[in-house]
Amino acid sequence: MLTVVTNALNITGELAVRPQIKIVTTGGVARPQSYELVGPLTRGVLGEVVLDVVALGADAVDPDLGVMTLHEDEASVSRQFAERARRVVVVADASKMGARAFARICGIDRVDVLVTDSAVAPATVTRLTEAGIKVLAV
Repeated sequence: MLTVVTNALNITGELAVRPQIKIVTTGGVARPQSYELVGPLTRGVLGEVVLDVVALGADAVDPDLGVMTLHEDEASVSRQFAERARRVVVVADASKMGARAFARICGIDRVDVLVTDSAVAPATVTRLTEAGIKVLAV
């Protein structure tokens, strides 16, 4: 059985009706803009789990600054997800590459795989690959 741990209410709703998936929701305070649960309750649950793989969305990915998002509360939760996981997969389209955002999630050295679109600049792919990141441009 696959176990999915999420702080996203919309993902919880989609997966809750699938009996082959065990869904764990973190709890916390809902952000209406993103359907994410954040805050100390969320971080408390994440402190008690061990994860194999985490998939993180990002608002910005910079080879020097790392993975970032616009909101510090989201960054805090995403950072803890990354700390609790064996492998970190970041999902960000090409427009996010080389961009900066307010709150840092983690350094680029914490990322194992970056999933992006085919518009990503070849120089960016080269730089990330040289940093040890597997880049999947789909």
